[in-house]
Amino acid sequence: MNVKPSFAMTSLSVRKRLLFVGDRLGDAGLRSEFLRRNGYEVDFANGAAMALAMARTHSYDIVLMGVETPALKALATKVQRLNPNATVGYLADCGQVIPPMPCYRMLWKGEPLEYFLARVETLAATA
Repeated sequence: MNVKPSFAMTSLSVRKRLLFVGDRLGDAGLRSEFLRRNGYEVDFANGAAMALAMARTHSYDIVLMGVETPALKALATKVQRLNPNATVGYLADCGQVIPPMPCYRMLWKGEPLEYFLARVETLAATA
């Protein structure tokens, strides 16, 4: 019987609060649930207006934005002002044009959840 190995990963940054920003839940829902199971508190904002409202009322350690989010750079700047200690990351799709954002803050939609978690852990370690 072929069994895919599963590695237990102990979070270095348990109880970090994360905000997903996107136009629809879709893939973010699966990734949010995976992060919750690994010790993160995760909120989802459907669009820029909701993201700003949530950033005003909550303090986030990490903010992940889909690169398809309209006015991405302006929204990232506003969220960073509201949560100065937050690390802003970008969830990009390799099949689409990637805006000029810092590479070390890029996460990829197509990668396995274990790799995604490792990248979020890296962002959380700096948050």
